Amino acid sequence: MTTLVLGLNGSPRREGNSEFLLREALRGAASKGASIVQVDLAFMDVSPCRACDACFSDGRCSLRDDMDQLYGLMEKADAIIIASPIYFSGMSSHTKTVVDRCQALWARRNVLKEARAPGDGAIILVAAQPNAKFDNALSELRAFLIGIGVRPTEKMTLGGLDRKGMVADMPASLERAFDIGRSLVPDINASP
Repeated sequence: MTTLVLGLNGSPRREGNSEFLLREALRGAASKGASIVQVDLAFMDVSPCRACDACFSDGRCSLRDDMDQLYGLMEKADAIIIASPIYFSGMSSHTKTVVDRCQALWARRNVLKEARAPGDGAIILVAAQPNAKFDNALSELRAFLIGIGVRPTEKMTLGGLDRKGMVADMPASLERAFDIGRSLVPDINASP
């Protein structure tokens, strides 16, 4: 069975540093035979969570929008990679909106006790400031992955990217992202 790796791009900037690194990670996953899907969160129609708690009864969100398709992808994915730029020490608003709407998936795991197939996750965060603080976003995204039943196993933080797409000229960073993607895909040729 082919591994499905889902990449969530939280940047509203096309061809930005977050997207470059996410694409490289997905390319790494594909190099090991994974099926890959990239979703650009900034270009989806996703309303904020209304905290209605309807999902506590059946694990389904009461709102109807593009999250309907994303929930299915997130549940099927064997691995999830989240990439976001940092704004004021936090993830992008597009990423945060999707994270909050995953209360429905949290309810499935933690209220309704529905199992999820084991999965691994990675977090990629980039910032313009060289001395950017990543702790807030890392903490929230780790809690998010754990809450939806995915083990956060990899992370990459990179500051000082103050120009759009400048990471494209940073081979060591691209290689690190590629390796993250590869690490999320089991080696089917490994001996027991």
